[in-house]
Amino acid sequence: MELNLISLLSFLITFQLLFVGIFLITHNKGNRRNNILFGTIFILIGWNMGDLTLQMNDVAFKWNFLLQVDNGFFLLYGPLFYLYAQGVVYKDFKLSAKNLLHLIPFLLLIISLLLSKNFKPATSEEILNNELSWQFYLVSALMYGHFFVYLGLTYKSLLNYRKIIKDVYSQIDQINLDWLSVSINTFGLVAFLSLVQSFIALADNRSVFMVTLLLLLIFIFYFVNKVILKALRQPEIFAGISQNETRKYLGSNLSTVQIEKHKKQLLDLLSTEKPFLDPQLSIADLSEKISVPVKHLSQVINQSFDKSFFDFINAYRIKEVQRILKESRDDKLTVLEAMYEAGFNSKSSFNTAFKKETGLTPSEFRKNI
Repeated sequence: MELNLISLLSFLITFQLLFVGIFLITHNKGNRRNNILFGTIFILIGWNMGDLTLQMNDVAFKWNFLLQVDNGFFLLYGPLFYLYAQGVVYKDFKLSAKNLLHLIPFLLLIISLLLSKNFKPATSEEILNNELSWQFYLVSALMYGHFFVYLGLTYKSLLNYRKIIKDVYSQIDQINLDWLSVSINTFGLVAFLSLVQSFIALADNRSVFMVTLLLLLIFIFYFVNKVILKALRQPEIFAGISQNETRKYLGSNLSTVQIEKHKKQLLDLLSTEKPFLDPQLSIADLSEKISVPVKHLSQVINQSFDKSFFDFINAYRIKEVQRILKESRDDKLTVLEAMYEAGFNSKSSFNTAFKKETGLTPSEFRKNI
Protein backbone atom coordinates (compact mmCIF):
# COMPACT_ATOMS: atom_id res chain seq x y z
CA MET A 1 0.00 0.00 0.00
CA GLU A 2 2.83 2.38 0.90
CA LEU A 3 4.63 1.68 -2.36
CA ASN A 4 1.47 2.12 -4.42
CA LEU A 5 0.74 5.48 -2.77
CA ILE A 6 4.32 6.67 -3.29
CA SER A 7 4.29 5.50 -6.91
CA LEU A 8 1.03 7.32 -7.62
CA LEU A 9 2.28 10.53 -6.02
CA SER A 10 5.61 10.25 -7.85
CA PHE A 11 3.90 9.86 -11.23
CA LEU A 12 1.72 12.91 -10.50
CA ILE A 13 4.71 15.04 -9.46
CA THR A 14 6.66 13.90 -12.52
CA PHE A 15 3.86 15.05 -14.81
CA GLN A 16 3.61 18.42 -13.06
CA LEU A 17 7.36 19.00 -13.16
CA LEU A 18 7.46 18.28 -16.88
CA PHE A 19 4.42 20.52 -17.41
CA VAL A 20 6.04 23.48 -15.62
CA GLY A 21 9.32 22.89 -17.45
CA ILE A 22 7.69 22.83 -20.89
CA PHE A 23 5.59 25.87 -19.99
CA LEU A 24 8.69 27.89 -19.09
CA ILE A 25 10.71 26.79 -22.11
CA THR A 26 7.88 27.65 -24.51
CA HIS A 27 6.93 30.87 -22.68
CA ASN A 28 7.52 33.70 -25.15
CA LYS A 29 7.35 36.65 -22.75
CA GLY A 30 10.34 38.02 -20.90
CA ASN A 31 13.89 36.73 -21.05
CA ARG A 32 13.95 33.55 -23.14
CA ARG A 33 17.37 32.49 -21.84
CA ASN A 34 16.22 32.67 -18.22
CA ASN A 35 12.99 30.84 -19.02
CA ILE A 36 14.89 28.01 -20.73
CA LEU A 37 17.39 27.65 -17.89
CA PHE A 38 14.69 27.51 -15.22
CA GLY A 39 12.47 25.25 -17.32
CA THR A 40 15.36 22.85 -17.91
CA ILE A 41 15.79 22.46 -14.15
CA PHE A 42 12.17 21.34 -13.78
CA ILE A 43 12.43 18.93 -16.70
CA LEU A 44 15.58 17.32 -15.29
CA ILE A 45 13.98 16.98 -11.85
CA GLY A 46 10.92 15.48 -13.54
CA TRP A 47 13.15 12.98 -15.35
CA ASN A 48 14.81 12.00 -12.05
CA MET A 49 11.45 11.67 -10.34
CA GLY A 50 10.08 9.53 -13.16
CA ASP A 51 13.15 7.29 -13.12
CA LEU A 52 12.83 6.87 -9.34
CA THR A 53 9.21 5.81 -9.77
CA LEU A 54 10.14 3.25 -12.41
CA GLN A 55 12.91 1.85 -10.23
CA MET A 56 10.56 1.55 -7.26
CA ASN A 57 8.32 -0.59 -9.48
CA ASP A 58 11.24 -2.62 -10.90
CA VAL A 59 10.89 -1.03 -14.33
CA ALA A 60 14.09 0.26 -15.91
CA PHE A 61 15.30 1.51 -19.28
CA LYS A 62 16.91 -1.03 -21.55
CA TRP A 63 19.64 1.49 -22.31
CA ASN A 64 22.08 1.79 -19.42
CA PHE A 65 23.44 5.00 -20.90
CA LEU A 66 20.18 6.83 -20.06
CA LEU A 67 20.45 5.61 -16.49
CA GLN A 68 24.04 6.81 -16.29
CA VAL A 69 23.09 10.28 -17.54
CA ASP A 70 20.18 10.37 -15.12
CA ASN A 71 22.46 9.73 -12.15
CA GLY A 72 24.49 12.83 -12.99
CA PHE A 73 21.61 15.28 -13.27
CA PHE A 74 22.07 16.39 -9.67
CA LEU A 75 25.39 17.93 -10.73
CA LEU A 76 23.48 20.15 -13.17
CA TYR A 77 20.88 21.58 -10.79
CA GLY A 78 23.29 23.89 -8.95
CA PRO A 79 25.02 25.36 -12.04
CA LEU A 80 21.75 25.81 -13.95
CA PHE A 81 20.06 27.59 -11.05
CA TYR A 82 23.16 29.73 -10.45
CA LEU A 83 23.30 30.79 -14.12
CA TYR A 84 19.57 31.46 -14.09
CA ALA A 85 19.93 33.71 -11.04
CA GLN A 86 22.83 35.58 -12.65
CA GLY A 87 20.60 36.28 -15.64
CA VAL A 88 17.90 37.62 -13.33
CA VAL A 89 20.18 39.73 -11.14
CA TYR A 90 22.41 41.23 -13.83
CA LYS A 91 20.94 42.71 -16.97
CA ASP A 92 24.20 42.49 -18.87
CA PHE A 93 24.81 38.81 -18.04
CA LYS A 94 25.44 36.67 -21.10
CA LEU A 95 26.10 32.97 -21.48
CA SER A 96 29.57 32.32 -22.85
CA ALA A 97 31.94 29.44 -23.53
CA LYS A 98 33.41 30.01 -20.07
CA ASN A 99 30.12 28.90 -18.52
CA LEU A 100 30.69 25.44 -19.95
CA LEU A 101 33.26 24.92 -17.19
CA HIS A 102 30.33 24.41 -14.81
CA LEU A 103 29.58 21.17 -16.68
CA ILE A 104 32.96 19.56 -15.92
CA PRO A 105 31.84 17.64 -12.76
CA PHE A 106 28.79 16.29 -14.63
CA LEU A 107 30.86 15.21 -17.63
CA LEU A 108 33.52 13.57 -15.44
CA LEU A 109 30.85 11.58 -13.61
CA ILE A 110 29.22 10.44 -16.86
CA ILE A 111 32.57 9.40 -18.33
CA SER A 112 33.49 7.45 -15.19
CA LEU A 113 30.12 5.68 -15.24
CA LEU A 114 30.47 4.85 -18.92
CA LEU A 115 33.91 3.36 -18.32
CA SER A 116 32.76 1.40 -15.28
CA LYS A 117 32.18 -2.25 -16.17
CA ASN A 118 30.42 -3.01 -12.90
CA PHE A 119 27.75 -0.36 -13.24
CA LYS A 120 24.17 -1.54 -12.90
CA PRO A 121 21.02 0.34 -11.89
CA ALA A 122 19.76 -0.04 -8.34
CA THR A 123 16.66 -2.17 -7.88
CA SER A 124 13.74 -1.32 -5.63
CA GLU A 125 14.80 -4.04 -3.17
CA GLU A 126 18.30 -2.59 -2.92
CA ILE A 127 16.90 0.86 -2.28
CA LEU A 128 14.31 -0.21 0.28
CA ASN A 129 16.48 -2.79 2.06
CA ASN A 130 19.61 -0.66 2.35
CA GLU A 131 21.73 -2.84 0.10
CA LEU A 132 23.52 -0.01 -1.67
CA SER A 133 27.31 0.20 -1.56
CA TRP A 134 29.32 2.70 0.47
CA GLN A 135 30.56 4.18 -2.83
CA PHE A 136 26.97 5.16 -3.60
CA TYR A 137 26.68 7.14 -0.37
CA LEU A 138 30.08 8.78 -0.85
CA VAL A 139 29.25 9.96 -4.37
CA SER A 140 25.81 11.11 -3.17
CA ALA A 141 27.37 13.19 -0.38
CA LEU A 142 29.77 14.84 -2.84
CA MET A 143 26.93 15.62 -5.24
CA TYR A 144 24.83 17.19 -2.49
CA GLY A 145 27.84 19.22 -1.37
CA HIS A 146 28.33 20.41 -4.96
CA PHE A 147 24.69 21.56 -5.08
CA PHE A 148 24.82 23.46 -1.78
CA VAL A 149 28.01 25.27 -2.83
CA TYR A 150 26.23 26.60 -5.91
CA LEU A 151 23.19 27.47 -3.85
CA GLY A 152 25.43 29.50 -1.54
CA LEU A 153 26.98 31.33 -4.51
CA THR A 154 23.50 32.11 -5.81
CA TYR A 155 22.41 33.52 -2.46
CA LYS A 156 25.58 35.60 -2.29
CA SER A 157 24.74 37.15 -5.67
CA LEU A 158 21.25 38.00 -4.43
CA LEU A 159 22.61 39.65 -1.28
CA ASN A 160 25.05 41.70 -3.35
CA TYR A 161 22.23 42.77 -5.67
CA ARG A 162 20.06 43.89 -2.74
CA LYS A 163 22.94 45.85 -1.25
CA ILE A 164 23.51 47.68 -4.54
CA ILE A 165 19.86 48.60 -5.18
CA LYS A 166 19.61 50.07 -1.68
CA ASP A 167 22.34 52.51 -2.71
CA VAL A 168 20.41 53.48 -5.83
CA TYR A 169 16.65 53.39 -5.17
CA SER A 170 14.43 54.67 -2.38
CA GLN A 171 11.73 52.04 -3.04
CA ILE A 172 12.83 48.45 -3.58
CA ASP A 173 9.73 46.35 -2.85
CA GLN A 174 9.12 45.68 -6.54
CA ILE A 175 12.73 44.88 -7.40
CA ASN A 176 14.19 43.13 -4.34
CA LEU A 177 13.59 39.68 -5.91
CA ASP A 178 11.75 38.15 -2.96
CA TRP A 179 10.48 35.36 -5.21
CA LEU A 180 14.06 34.43 -6.10
CA SER A 181 14.91 34.27 -2.41
CA VAL A 182 11.92 31.96 -1.85
CA SER A 183 13.09 29.76 -4.73
CA ILE A 184 16.60 29.51 -3.26
CA ASN A 185 15.25 28.59 0.17
CA THR A 186 12.80 26.08 -1.28
CA PHE A 187 15.36 24.33 -3.47
CA GLY A 188 17.70 24.22 -0.50
CA LEU A 189 15.04 22.71 1.75
CA VAL A 190 14.05 20.12 -0.86
CA ALA A 191 17.71 19.13 -1.31
CA PHE A 192 18.22 18.90 2.46
CA LEU A 193 15.13 16.72 2.90
CA SER A 194 16.31 14.57 0.00
CA LEU A 195 19.73 14.26 1.63
CA VAL A 196 18.21 13.21 4.96
CA GLN A 197 15.88 10.77 3.22
CA SER A 198 18.75 9.22 1.23
CA PHE A 199 20.92 8.59 4.26
CA ILE A 200 18.17 7.61 6.67
CA ALA A 201 18.24 4.22 4.95
CA LEU A 202 21.49 3.63 6.84
CA ALA A 203 19.39 3.22 9.97
CA ASP A 204 18.07 0.03 8.36
CA ASN A 205 14.47 0.91 9.18
CA ARG A 206 12.15 0.38 6.24
CA SER A 207 9.16 2.09 7.88
CA VAL A 208 11.09 5.27 8.67
CA PHE A 209 12.53 5.28 5.15
CA MET A 210 9.06 5.01 3.58
CA VAL A 211 7.58 7.72 5.82
CA THR A 212 10.40 10.20 5.09
CA LEU A 213 10.14 9.44 1.36
CA LEU A 214 6.40 10.09 1.47
CA LEU A 215 6.89 13.37 3.35
CA LEU A 216 9.51 14.48 0.81
CA LEU A 217 7.13 13.74 -2.08
CA ILE A 218 4.29 15.61 -0.37
CA PHE A 219 6.52 18.67 0.10
CA ILE A 220 7.65 18.56 -3.55
CA PHE A 221 4.01 18.16 -4.60
CA TYR A 222 3.08 21.30 -2.65
CA PHE A 223 6.00 23.27 -4.07
CA VAL A 224 5.31 22.25 -7.68
CA ASN A 225 1.65 23.22 -7.37
CA LYS A 226 2.64 26.56 -5.89
CA VAL A 227 4.94 27.23 -8.84
CA ILE A 228 2.25 26.21 -11.31
CA LEU A 229 -0.24 28.65 -9.79
CA LYS A 230 2.31 31.47 -9.92
CA ALA A 231 3.21 30.60 -13.48
CA LEU A 232 -0.39 30.62 -14.63
CA ARG A 233 -1.52 33.67 -12.69
CA GLN A 234 1.63 35.77 -12.92
CA PRO A 235 3.78 34.42 -15.76
CA GLU A 236 5.76 37.65 -15.76
CA ILE A 237 7.70 36.51 -12.68
CA PHE A 238 9.46 34.03 -14.92
CA ALA A 239 10.17 36.56 -17.64
CA GLY A 240 13.44 37.69 -16.08
CA ILE A 241 14.01 40.97 -14.24
CA SER A 242 16.38 43.46 -15.82
CA GLN A 243 18.14 46.22 -13.96
CA ASN A 244 20.41 49.10 -14.88
CA GLU A 245 24.10 48.45 -14.59
CA THR A 246 24.84 49.52 -11.01
CA ARG A 247 28.54 48.87 -10.67
CA LYS A 248 29.28 52.24 -12.22
CA TYR A 249 28.10 53.83 -8.96
CA LEU A 250 31.04 52.38 -7.06
CA GLY A 251 34.65 53.56 -6.88
CA SER A 252 34.40 57.24 -5.90
CA ASN A 253 37.34 58.88 -4.05
CA LEU A 254 36.30 62.34 -2.87
CA SER A 255 38.38 64.40 -0.46
CA THR A 256 36.98 65.45 2.94
CA VAL A 257 36.44 69.02 1.69
CA GLN A 258 34.53 67.81 -1.37
CA ILE A 259 32.39 65.50 0.74
CA GLU A 260 31.38 68.35 3.05
CA LYS A 261 30.57 70.58 0.09
CA HIS A 262 28.32 68.01 -1.56
CA LYS A 263 26.80 67.10 1.80
CA LYS A 264 25.67 70.71 2.29
CA GLN A 265 24.22 70.78 -1.23
CA LEU A 266 22.29 67.61 -0.53
CA LEU A 267 20.91 68.74 2.83
CA ASP A 268 19.85 72.11 1.43
CA LEU A 269 17.99 70.38 -1.41
CA LEU A 270 16.20 67.96 0.93
CA SER A 271 15.23 70.79 3.26
CA THR A 272 13.89 73.19 0.62
CA GLU A 273 12.42 71.00 -2.14
CA LYS A 274 11.67 67.78 -0.25
CA PRO A 275 12.34 65.49 -3.24
CA PHE A 276 11.89 62.47 -0.96
CA LEU A 277 8.12 62.95 -1.29
CA ASP A 278 8.45 61.36 -4.74
CA PRO A 279 7.92 57.58 -4.22
CA GLN A 280 10.05 56.76 -7.28
CA LEU A 281 13.01 58.93 -6.26
CA SER A 282 16.40 57.47 -7.18
CA ILE A 283 19.93 58.60 -6.46
CA ALA A 284 20.22 59.57 -10.14
CA ASP A 285 17.38 62.08 -9.64
CA LEU A 286 19.17 63.77 -6.73
CA SER A 287 22.42 63.68 -8.67
CA GLU A 288 20.84 65.61 -11.50
CA LYS A 289 19.27 68.19 -9.18
CA ILE A 290 22.53 69.18 -7.48
CA SER A 291 24.81 68.45 -10.47
CA VAL A 292 26.96 65.93 -8.62
CA PRO A 293 27.99 62.62 -10.22
CA VAL A 294 26.04 59.66 -8.88
CA LYS A 295 29.10 57.80 -7.62
CA HIS A 296 30.21 60.89 -5.70
CA LEU A 297 26.77 61.38 -4.17
CA SER A 298 26.71 57.72 -3.16
CA GLN A 299 30.04 58.15 -1.35
CA VAL A 300 28.74 61.27 0.43
CA ILE A 301 25.66 59.46 1.73
CA ASN A 302 27.51 56.30 2.73
CA GLN A 303 30.37 58.05 4.54
CA SER A 304 28.62 61.09 5.98
CA PHE A 305 25.49 59.37 7.26
CA ASP A 306 26.62 55.73 7.42
CA LYS A 307 23.48 54.70 5.56
CA SER A 308 22.49 53.38 2.20
CA PHE A 309 20.54 55.70 -0.09
CA PHE A 310 17.41 53.64 0.65
CA ASP A 311 17.71 54.06 4.45
CA PHE A 312 18.79 57.69 4.15
CA ILE A 313 15.74 58.77 2.12
CA ASN A 314 13.33 56.68 4.17
CA ALA A 315 14.61 58.35 7.34
CA TYR A 316 13.47 61.70 5.87
CA ARG A 317 10.13 60.19 4.92
CA ILE A 318 9.63 58.88 8.44
CA LYS A 319 10.34 62.33 9.89
CA GLU A 320 7.78 63.70 7.45
CA VAL A 321 5.21 61.15 8.63
CA GLN A 322 5.91 62.15 12.22
CA ARG A 323 5.50 65.83 11.37
CA ILE A 324 2.21 65.22 9.54
CA LEU A 325 0.76 63.18 12.41
CA LYS A 326 1.85 65.72 15.03
CA GLU A 327 0.65 68.84 13.20
CA SER A 328 -2.55 67.44 11.71
CA ARG A 329 -5.80 68.72 13.18
CA ASP A 330 -7.81 66.15 11.31
CA ASP A 331 -8.75 63.39 13.76
CA LYS A 332 -9.73 61.15 10.85
CA LEU A 333 -6.28 61.27 9.25
CA THR A 334 -4.92 57.72 9.15
CA VAL A 335 -1.32 56.60 9.41
CA LEU A 336 -1.72 55.08 5.94
CA GLU A 337 -2.65 58.47 4.47
CA ALA A 338 0.35 60.10 6.15
CA MET A 339 2.54 57.30 4.82
CA TYR A 340 1.52 57.92 1.21
CA GLU A 341 1.80 61.68 1.63
CA ALA A 342 5.39 61.30 2.87
CA GLY A 343 6.51 59.31 -0.18
CA PHE A 344 6.09 55.68 0.87
CA ASN A 345 4.12 53.37 -1.39
CA SER A 346 4.44 50.10 0.52
CA LYS A 347 2.89 49.49 3.93
CA SER A 348 5.21 46.62 4.84
CA SER A 349 8.30 48.60 3.87
CA PHE A 350 7.02 51.61 5.80
CA ASN A 351 6.30 49.63 8.99
CA THR A 352 9.73 48.00 8.91
CA ALA A 353 11.55 51.28 8.28
CA PHE A 354 9.52 53.16 10.92
CA LYS A 355 10.22 50.58 13.63
CA LYS A 356 13.92 50.50 12.69
CA GLU A 357 14.23 54.30 12.80
CA THR A 358 12.10 55.11 15.87
CA GLY A 359 11.89 51.89 17.85
CA LEU A 360 8.10 52.17 17.73
CA THR A 361 5.40 50.96 15.40
CA PRO A 362 3.44 53.70 13.62
CA SER A 363 0.40 52.96 15.78
CA GLU A 364 2.44 53.17 19.00
CA PHE A 365 3.93 56.49 17.88
CA ARG A 366 0.50 57.95 17.19
CA LYS A 367 -0.81 56.89 20.59
CA ASN A 368 2.13 58.66 22.23
CA ILE A 369 1.42 61.99 20.52
